[in-house]
Amino acid sequence: MIDAFALRHTLPAFRVRQFYKGYYRDTICDIHTLSVWPKELRDAYDKEEQWSSLQIIRELKAPKGDTVKTLFSLHDGVTIETVLMRHRDGRNTICVSCQSGCPVACAFCATGKLGLRRNLTALEIIDQVLHFARFLLPDNQTVSNIVFMGMGEPMLNITAVKETITILTDPKYMNMGDRRITLSTSGYVTQLKKFIDDGYKGKLAISLHAPNQNVRLKIMPIAKVFPFADVIGIGDYYIEKVRRRLSYEYILIKDINDQPEHAKELASLLTGKLVHVNLIPNNPVANTGFEKPDKTTMELFSAILSDHGITNTLRVTMGDSIKAACGQLDGK
Repeated sequence: MIDAFALRHTLPAFRVRQFYKGYYRDTICDIHTLSVWPKELRDAYDKEEQWSSLQIIRELKAPKGDTVKTLFSLHDGVTIETVLMRHRDGRNTICVSCQSGCPVACAFCATGKLGLRRNLTALEIIDQVLHFARFLLPDNQTVSNIVFMGMGEPMLNITAVKETITILTDPKYMNMGDRRITLSTSGYVTQLKKFIDDGYKGKLAISLHAPNQNVRLKIMPIAKVFPFADVIGIGDYYIEKVRRRLSYEYILIKDINDQPEHAKELASLLTGKLVHVNLIPNNPVANTGFEKPDKTTMELFSAILSDHGITNTLRVTMGDSIKAACGQLDGK
């Protein structure tokens, strides 16, 4: 983006630093806003380089205004979706995609029905963050958190995800703290262990969605490759190695994994561990046949976990009216 241009124009180091500050820290909207550069240099950059790797196709805002979803086209016409969640406490969370589509094929997920189109580059992931950073700028707000919970499985695009996290956390670029980044995985144990061993210090959310192997097999084909016990094992490894609380994501699906016996089994499994369970009401996805449990069932499930000392949250659904909630991103 800047390296090739700097080389062609033999830019001094301070000009490159000015670009980094404007692009990543000040989140300027275009090169002509970089007023510390001479006009002829800005014009040259505008002629030779592309400001963003993403092209906006459509942007939807939820009626409450708390969720915004953007459909982007990439250079080859492949599409992705990215979501901004504006929380009541003032936080702004960007849910980024790391792949177009997803090969994991979880039964409840719209993205999984697409299959894998391709991996994204680090620049394509970062540009999703910068798009919403610029979106928030007129309100004098900034991006608070990044979650790799959009389209795709981060552990199947490790190189780009690592590079993205480096850019997000490097003081020269976006200078975000590790605690503000959450990586979500469906449980690719081998890849995740290497990711942790290579020094990942951010937050981790494992999509568990079941209290045992049999239930997990019904909704997550990955359970055939990485059994339930191994997924729990890598979660324990993260807690021990990184010394940070682990989140387990648990989508509540009517008559599949939402019964009191499921809650008790899950509680027994997690007792005494440094974990938090995010209970997510199943969001409607066409042609899955899955439904959301009633409120009483979900609250009972949460109460059983609490009674066993397992911290948990019954998530308030955001963005389902614009198909921006968990499991609903379909690239359309």
